[in-house]
Amino acid sequence: MEILAICGSPRRNKTTHSVLQAVLDGCGRPHEIIWPAFMKIGHCISCQKCKYVTPGKCWQDDDMESALAKMLAARALIVAVPTYFGNVPGPVKNFIDRSVPTCFTGSGDEYQEAEGHGTRPLTGRPAVSLCISGGADHEKTSANVRLVLDYYGYNTIHEFYEGMGGVVITKDDFPEIYEELFAIGKKLDEALQ
Repeated sequence: MEILAICGSPRRNKTTHSVLQAVLDGCGRPHEIIWPAFMKIGHCISCQKCKYVTPGKCWQDDDMESALAKMLAARALIVAVPTYFGNVPGPVKNFIDRSVPTCFTGSGDEYQEAEGHGTRPLTGRPAVSLCISGGADHEKTSANVRLVLDYYGYNTIHEFYEGMGGVVITKDDFPEIYEELFAIGKKLDEALQ
């Protein structure tokens, strides 16, 4: 798999998913979409076992183990999320919090911004951020996603954030928006060459 796509919406085949699909169409590379809203993801309790007891692995037996393996294996990441009160939906926040074990796998360079924050095995991999809202605060959501991508060292090659809730983007119904998103996918494809 070349691209891991995280679709943060709890609604399949709606706006966020259609935006993501247009980007994937443009990229044209093997990918997998995971949906945190439909995964079993426990809350991070900050026990730090993934750092000290079982480096790189969380003690919780849920869907995050396979999701993190996919994250580490993928050559690129796309994060597509709707906006809930100026931020990502709760299941996506759980996913973000539970992705911390990637920093304690021992792979990658040491994190330079703060001592004790592990390594960054995802550094330099291209990422795309797609943040949608029903009309407001998508900029705040985008800033929150950017913070996470920067923390993990991804090379964010494009951020798309727009208020367009309630529409499904297709080539026929919204050709200009579809083409803009398709071009973002092409840009990601070029970054992977």
